[in-house]
Amino acid sequence: MKRIETNEKRLDNLNKVVLDLDIALSKFEESIPDLSKLNKYYESKEWLKDKDDYENGKYQSIKAGVLSEDAIWNLDEDIGDILDRMNNILNSIKKQD
Repeated sequence: MKRIETNEKRLDNLNKVVLDLDIALSKFEESIPDLSKLNKYYESKEWLKDKDDYENGKYQSIKAGVLSEDAIWNLDEDIGDILDRMNNILNSIKKQD
C-alpha cells in the first residue's frame, strides 16, 4: 500500500510538472517572433540612434534596459543555456529507455 501511495504521489507531481512545463514552453514558443524582432532591433542602426539619443539625455523618463549593450546578449545567452539544459534532459531521459 505504501509503495502505491508513494508512486501515486510521484505520478501526480510529474503530471503537474509536465503541465507547467508545457504551459511555459507554449509561452516561450509564442514569444519567438518577439525574440527575432528584438535581435533585429539590437543589430540595427535604429538601436544605435536610440542609444545615442538616450545617452545624450533625449529620453530620461523611460525604462531603457533594451539600450544596454549586454541586456539582449545576456537574454540570448540565457536562452542558449536553457536549450542546452533541455537537450541534456532529453538525452538523460533517452538513456533511461
